[in-house]
Amino acid sequence: MSAEPDIASVAHAIGEPARAAMLLQLMDGDAHTARALAAVAGIAPSTASSHLRRLSEAGLVEVAEAGRRRLHRLAGPEVAQLVEALAALAPPRLPERLQPDRRAGPLLHARACYGHLAGQLGIDFAAALREDGVVGDLTPGETGVLHTFDHPLLAALGIGELPDTGPAVRGCLDWSHGTVHLAGALGTALLRALLGAGWVRRRSGGRALRITEAGRHRLGELGLV
Repeated sequence: MSAEPDIASVAHAIGEPARAAMLLQLMDGDAHTARALAAVAGIAPSTASSHLRRLSEAGLVEVAEAGRRRLHRLAGPEVAQLVEALAALAPPRLPERLQPDRRAGPLLHARACYGHLAGQLGIDFAAALREDGVVGDLTPGETGVLHTFDHPLLAALGIGELPDTGPAVRGCLDWSHGTVHLAGALGTALLRALLGAGWVRRRSGGRALRITEAGRHRLGELGLV
């Protein structure tokens, strides 16, 4: 008997276009019904149930009951890291009907990545905070510390503390640009604060984000856009 991990079973679960499309949609960090994920993948809801069961059996997706609805989400941040790492290696080979978001420009510019900020806007935030010593240099998957809250970006967004849940800062590989954006509690706090302040809005039908006029103005004042 081999003691090596059975990565083939996980790869087999991911390696089907409809299931891959569902996992990419679940990278928005929200919980979705089978019907909603079926629409993303371009398949029938009845077919989606079997695909989601396969993902659940592989430990990639978890299911929760919400009244009469069954909601699906990624099983944890380690699954999100896996999907993001695969996306960084993979060419865009899915057929157009299976693309989770056909508007490549908005998706690359700003998006949600399992509850934190990604895309060019996320990279710009990470670079600004790193250059000013708020966080240190991070490689993908590496955890770090938040050295100070004393920074104009954090002050403007009202971020003065972080929940004591998991690492304060973690480097997350941004598949669209091949560099690191911020995950961990700080990355989550940034996305929540941007949404709460109305500086960004979620685009319908995907995980891309839209910078509002107010957000563009404030971010411009802060040297981000």
